[in-house]
Amino acid sequence: MRNGGAAVDQLYRRPLTTVRSGPLYNSFSYPTKIDAEAIALFIAVHTDPGARVLDPFGGSGSTGIAARLCDRPTERMHDLARELSLKPRWGPREAVIYELSPLAALLASVMCSPPPPDAFAQAAEELVDACERELGWLYEAKGPGCDRGTLRHVVWSEILITPCCGERISLWDAAVELAPSAIRGSFACPACHAPTPVRECERAVESRADPFTGEAVTQRARLPARVYGRTGKRTWSRSPVPSDLALAARVADALPPVARTAPSDEIRWGDLHRSGYHLGIERIHHLYTPRNLTAIAALWDKIGDAPEALRPALRLLVLSYNTAHSTQLTRVVAKRGERDLIVTGAQTGVLYLSGLPVEKNVFAGVRRKVKTFASAFSLTARSSSVVRVVCGSSTSLDLASGSVDYVFTDPPFGDYIPYAELNQINEAWLRDFTDRTEEAIVSPAQGKDVEAYGDILSRVFAETARVLRPGGLASVVFHSSSSAVWTELLRALEGQGLVTERTSSLDRLQPTFKQAESGAHSNTVLLLRNDPSRRPSRASAEEA
Repeated sequence: MRNGGAAVDQLYRRPLTTVRSGPLYNSFSYPTKIDAEAIALFIAVHTDPGARVLDPFGGSGSTGIAARLCDRPTERMHDLARELSLKPRWGPREAVIYELSPLAALLASVMCSPPPPDAFAQAAEELVDACERELGWLYEAKGPGCDRGTLRHVVWSEILITPCCGERISLWDAAVELAPSAIRGSFACPACHAPTPVRECERAVESRADPFTGEAVTQRARLPARVYGRTGKRTWSRSPVPSDLALAARVADALPPVARTAPSDEIRWGDLHRSGYHLGIERIHHLYTPRNLTAIAALWDKIGDAPEALRPALRLLVLSYNTAHSTQLTRVVAKRGERDLIVTGAQTGVLYLSGLPVEKNVFAGVRRKVKTFASAFSLTARSSSVVRVVCGSSTSLDLASGSVDYVFTDPPFGDYIPYAELNQINEAWLRDFTDRTEEAIVSPAQGKDVEAYGDILSRVFAETARVLRPGGLASVVFHSSSSAVWTELLRALEGQGLVTERTSSLDRLQPTFKQAESGAHSNTVLLLRNDPSRRPSRASAEEA
């Protein structure tokens, strides 16, 4: 198998531009996901067809997808190769992906062993159709002319209490402007007209009986503020009317039976918990409106009627819309020059619950994603590359020593993303949660400092060095603004005889929220060579 040389030198000579678009990327949102087409270029330059590739931190399965793309290169992959003057060796590979999270393992398994696109699309459409026949009334609404219509989404609003007069006013009425859109940071008190910063207002709360436990739960009070719908081909928006409030109350007061099949697990809050906007959000179902909890539960229940071979992909389809778009983590933002607020999904990498959460039409949203998934599946469905996904800790790999030709991976970036805490919403529907004891993370909530994080990395890279053939290469993608985190990564690598030979970067055309926040729009790529002579002996390691 190839062992470096001019092609590898050329690949690391200048940054490789990656994208965050296309069906493979957009089918399922996952933090720090790397462009699979770019990874495929790395695999095809570092190895020959037939090589075995390992990713010990598999995440969303991009390395496995890339291995399948090596057998079916896209036009963009050919363009990237020409742009960098590379001559990749396209052809099938074998990939082994290890991932601790059951959610990510499902994602990787489905994307790396996709179902027939047409059969999937038909089953997915039938799934949504069946749910809409039974529960389409959940999203019924009257248009401005009282014509029958369908909800697209509803913006809900917290209720502010002014510090000066104790007046109650919705955040929407106090702070939102339309045409052009804006969300102001202050407003005039309705009673005394004094300038009032939103941040200085208390939030009204209310207590209600939890429909699952019967216990009283106190949460921030929220009410519908703006209704968006469709009648025929015409879209519209308006203020709520009595029929909107009656329908929401009807679902909340008497949950349809299917809603009670939804998970009611206690949320294992960690570093993302905030005492303010997470007040009373104690169980998974508290993150949903009753209407959307019912819709997701109905979809999940009816997957059992689909052909068994298609069920994993259908579950992934529903989960792709679940946390990001079906919960109250969905939000609106104001963009300059827009007449109305822009509806978006949950903010990546956090569990932020906005003062203006959005309740989307789940059935319509899941239906829109069917085409994206089918397009993604069509890109790799006929590849002869074989990918094996293991849901488990990579501190113990079921691979023979020296049996791996190349490693491509991007380890967790310290305290950058608390994957297990984020993934638990979707994993609750799978009834299978990440084992956090093996999670490589800097987390005060888990009692893991930077040294503990480094120790887990060291155990993983010890196994990686064992299974990687002597002299074999590994590409490690990493990003952190913390020198302590970088120190632990390098200690974990060098302590196992993985020696840095070159560095480069992956430049993102569109940075993630956290990268934009930190000012870093690229990830470092370390090229490492496995040098067993630089590895400490077992006796020395035990003494250390």
